[in-house]
Amino acid sequence: MINYIVGYFIGINLISLVLVYIKGRTDFFSMSNKIFNIICVVLSMAGGIVGVLLGAEMSNYEEGNKLFTKWIPFIFFIEFCIVVYIIYQVRY
Repeated sequence: MINYIVGYFIGINLISLVLVYIKGRTDFFSMSNKIFNIICVVLSMAGGIVGVLLGAEMSNYEEGNKLFTKWIPFIFFIEFCIVVYIIYQVRY
């Protein structure tokens, strides 16, 4: 079971990394930045927060945006609390 969970997180992080990197470097996606930022939030909530942050850092995609300064760190904090809670419940 744990292998499936780890594989899911690796997969969703790779997908989000590639999407953000392509959006930051090329004009392959012809959507507005506002819609793409919503997609980034959804990918972050699905577990791809590391991929979104790395993709934004590697491609210089709107790093000063409100999304990357406030929402993504908040989602990271919530996911970290959930992981700590799950680990605590499994151990004890």
